Order: sequence, then structure tokens, then C-alpha cells
Amino acid sequence: MNFSKRAKPLNERDKLRRDLEALFVDWKSDWDGDLPKKWKKAEDMVILPCNCFLLEHWTLNEKFLPTVAQAFRAKRLAQEHKVKSDQFRTPSLKLLYGNSPILTVNNNGIKYCYDITKCMFSWGNITEKLRIADFDCSQETVVDLFAGIGYFTLVYLVHSKAKHVIACEWNPASVEALRNNLKINECEQRCQVLPGDNRETCPENVADRVNLGLIPSSELSWRTACYALKKHSGGVLHIHGNVDIHSNVKDKGIKKEWTDWSEYARNEILRILNERTLDDKIKWTVTTDHIEYVKAYGPRVDHLVLDLKCLPNKI
Repeated sequence: MNFSKRAKPLNERDKLRRDLEALFVDWKSDWDGDLPKKWKKAEDMVILPCNCFLLEHWTLNEKFLPTVAQAFRAKRLAQEHKVKSDQFRTPSLKLLYGNSPILTVNNNGIKYCYDITKCMFSWGNITEKLRIADFDCSQETVVDLFAGIGYFTLVYLVHSKAKHVIACEWNPASVEALRNNLKINECEQRCQVLPGDNRETCPENVADRVNLGLIPSSELSWRTACYALKKHSGGVLHIHGNVDIHSNVKDKGIKKEWTDWSEYARNEILRILNERTLDDKIKWTVTTDHIEYVKAYGPRVDHLVLDLKCLPNKI
């Protein structure tokens, strides 16, 4: 008895190619390279990367976008580009198909609702969110200096059970989304939102823990973070940064550039803290508690988080 082999099911990219081939009867083999190799999905929206559908012929056919949406079983399509280099790091993301840019993402038990054309969502930071979720902040006041739509603020509130969070954010669109997300996740009573530049709005002497989640560098607010820490008990700073990797030199598995960056940050934080309390005759001890690798931000660029434990000592 002969059994015929079942055809291998088509993946989404194969379905997309098949449907576009049917739409464009003059299909050319080099068009394959202009199809997306990866994408993000949330609700009924597919977010395409910036390096696909760049050839002009696609948009000449009015059925192109509906065909792409149907292949992905999506009702909305968007395409991302590089983040704008303005002070808000505004996303350069365009809604291609569909009638609403509002998206709700369910991420580790937290709902984030935002306008994709006005606010960023950090898709690649899930490992850091999971790490923070394991913290016990039930007796702590946490300051989040770059709160955005609540990427880390909500993790501290929902999973780390922070007693209180002070969330600083200077993008008005992100502030609006943050306030909405606090309500959606039912934790607005434990969070104070401070719109504007954190160097002007952040209170001093209030924090047990400060999150500095800005890349490529959060150094512009290191002084703000130091002054936010409680003067007489200190606390922990979580400093995000992008580190350029120039070699493959490692010491006990740690890249030389990681160590160089962490030591620079530690020394700067120590200097600022000692300046702050010079008149109070308080000297600080600042130690590197942990270096967390979050992701590769680009070729030979690592996104890291440095945990610094900062403790005051009476002279």
C-alpha cells in the first residue's frame, strides 16, 4: 500500500510570498529579498521591520496592503524605522493599514496601552523586566527617572509590589499613556507621576531604589539619581547603558568593556554622592552588585544594566 506524503504546512512568510506572487503576475526572483524575515504581532496588528518592502512596485498596486494583512491574518499593519534623535526618542513608526494606532500589549501579566506613532514600547527588555519582577520592593520607595509608558514602573508596582513609585517622564504622549496604564493595571494609588525633565522635577532624599532606564546613556541624570537616594540610608541604582565592544578580551567571563564602563559609572556616582553630603560629613561606599546583559543593541554594542549599592557612612 502506498501512502502519499502530506505537504509541509506553509509558514506565514511562505503564505505571504505565495499571495503576493498571485497578486503580482510579473513576479521577479529578486523580490524575495524585499520580503520581511521577522515581524512583531500584538492584538490584530503586525509591525514590520524597516528593511522590507522598500521597492517601489509594491505600493503601485492598491491590493498590496490588504493582501499582506490577510497573509498575516491581521487587520492592521505598521512599519518601524529608527527612533528619532529628538529629546523624547519619538518612534518613527507609521500605520500602513487599518484605522487606529492604539495598541494594547500584554507582557508578563501587565497591560501596556499606547499610540504606536507617539510612544515607544521596549520589546527587547523582557529579561530585565523579569529580573525586576523578582525584587521585593514592598517596603521601598522607587524612583523611575525615565518611566515612558510604564515599562519598568508597572513591573515595580505589579510584580515587585513597591510601596510607592515616583515616575518621571518628559514626553507628554508617554505621560498620558502612563497614567492610563496605571489605571488599567489598578495601581495608580501607589504611583506619583511627575511630568517634565527629571532634573527639574525629581524630589531629593526620597528613594530606596532608582531606575535609570535610558539608552544609549542615562548619564545626564546620574546626579539627579544620587540626590534622589535617601541621604541617611542610601539604596540601589539600576543604570542602563549601551557599551561599545572593541575586543574579545574577557576576565572570568566578563568583557573588558563591561568592567571599564561599570568602573567609570561607579567612580562618578561615588564622586557625586560624596559631593552631595560633604557638609554633612557623610562619606559613601559604592559597590558593583551586578552587571546584567539585556540584549545586543547593534553590531558590537551591548545593552547593560549596572546595579550599584550605595551606602552612607558617618565620618
